[in-house]
Amino acid sequence: MNRLVGAACSAILLVTVVACAPFGDGGPPRHEVPLSEPAPPSAQWIVDTLSTVGSRPEQCPKPTLATLAVLDTDGDSRAAAFWLVDNVDVCVVTIRNPIATGVTFIPIDDLTKERPFPTDSIPNMAEYIVTAFPGQVDGIRVVGSPDHVLGPAHTRTVDLGDGKFVTFVEYRIVTPQNGDDLPLSLCPASGECRDAYIPRLVTDTPEPSPRNAP
Repeated sequence: MNRLVGAACSAILLVTVVACAPFGDGGPPRHEVPLSEPAPPSAQWIVDTLSTVGSRPEQCPKPTLATLAVLDTDGDSRAAAFWLVDNVDVCVVTIRNPIATGVTFIPIDDLTKERPFPTDSIPNMAEYIVTAFPGQVDGIRVVGSPDHVLGPAHTRTVDLGDGKFVTFVEYRIVTPQNGDDLPLSLCPASGECRDAYIPRLVTDTPEPSPRNAP
């Protein structure tokens, strides 16, 4: 998937449902993935919010406390969470209030490869970013431009089966003005750092085709 398509599928837009096509015939075998621990009862409000008709893509089953993994929440009206469709696809939700809810359906492998960017492009707003690392990754932190980072990164590692693990990551930043870039990196305790932000303005601008290129 090229950057433009991958980014469009990765975006978690307010009150917008985004879906990416699942694997077709010949794709990897699929199976359900039980979580090692359910979401706490205090997360029931997230499940209730996602029960609203039209608030999630049709590929995303209705989550329950047993299938929901909460990455960050204020316990009342703000949250970032995910639930696995199977070992191939995942659904991610960000909630800034019950009305401003965005759900993304995306292949897990794409989430581990795309350069992450915020849920929308409103300047000076606190935005969620949700991404993932392949494998069991510890000590992930956001490095650089501390004035734009709101708290530490939150992680959850899931065993997908057949020896495959994935570590989901969530962090919050304040989006800069004028579509400016941020010198932010997402760094594990060991291993290489990754870019932690890309301006949405760049993501939404398609590259010129050879026919139209200057």
